[in-house]
Amino acid sequence: MTTWEHTLLVSDIGGTMRPNVNKVWEQKSKDGKTDWERIQQLGNEGWELVNSFPIAGGNGASWQIVWVLKRHRQ
Repeated sequence: MTTWEHTLLVSDIGGTMRPNVNKVWEQKSKDGKTDWERIQQLGNEGWELVNSFPIAGGNGASWQIVWVLKRHRQ
């Protein structure tokens, strides 16, 4: 039987004026990597992106994106 392990990556895309999905590619965290670089790294480690969805704030604006990944349990 195949078993899976799962992980989540949460990207903050909110801003003072409006959400900006470009932050996933542009905004770097303390380790110097963007969230997009993290997703690419997880892919190289065998993780597969299976879903993504927005987290909405007030007035229907999205402030975060949740990335759901899975890989075969080792």
